[in-house]
Amino acid sequence: MAPTNNLMPSTFKSALRLSARYGGWSLSLTSSGEPTCSPVAVTNALKDYQDVAKEGAFFPNVNLFTNGILMGNEKFCDKYLPIWKELGLTAIAVSIHEIDEKDQSSVYRVTKYPKYKKIFENIRKHGLQCRATVLLRKGGIDTPEAYKEVIEKLRSSGCENISSWPIGNPDSTRSEDTPSRWNLMRIKLWLKNNALLCHGHVWGGGVYDYKGTLVRITDYVTRHDPQKDYVRQLVVFQDGTVAYSWIKEGAICFKA
Repeated sequence: MAPTNNLMPSTFKSALRLSARYGGWSLSLTSSGEPTCSPVAVTNALKDYQDVAKEGAFFPNVNLFTNGILMGNEKFCDKYLPIWKELGLTAIAVSIHEIDEKDQSSVYRVTKYPKYKKIFENIRKHGLQCRATVLLRKGGIDTPEAYKEVIEKLRSSGCENISSWPIGNPDSTRSEDTPSRWNLMRIKLWLKNNALLCHGHVWGGGVYDYKGTLVRITDYVTRHDPQKDYVRQLVVFQDGTVAYSWIKEGAICFKA
């Protein structure tokens, strides 16, 4: 769900109520850009969530997805993270494209990317869960050796929950950046041989316990079967549209 603003709280709240009614357990705040660059929008979205939570539409997991750059700024974190936690935020998930911070800075086109350890220290300081999203990309993190290295680095930096999926096209087809099928199989085999499977996902992949750290690997893209009544997600777009898919044509549930 995208952070809302004061112009569209009604649609956002309706989607939250609907999700909670049918057993929704996780709320994710993201954006078409970087959400922490609009901290007021994040605050407003969480205020809207608090309104419906008081009515009973409560989510045990409320996540903010970020590139992590501002999470390395202690003053920014000291100003906003206590407010967001008070409004129900439980975890912050940092997108990881590279093992080394120098290479991560190139991905985000910044002069210097903060140390992962500093990012997670700032998050943990305010009592929020430290999560990471590892993007598997050809030429980047695309082998079991690189995968192990980034998992170990994130663990030692204080991250306690790691998700990972391969980069591809929005319709779930492979792109030029998708790791080879062989390497993806090797990464999954490494997890199988070195971690304890906690549970699988109905949409593919699973969650593992690796030395006390939760590591999830999945294909990420949700495939909706119209013959079944199971819908994994509701997405609230910035124009007030609510749909069960980011990209599928005809997936609209309702509009503002």
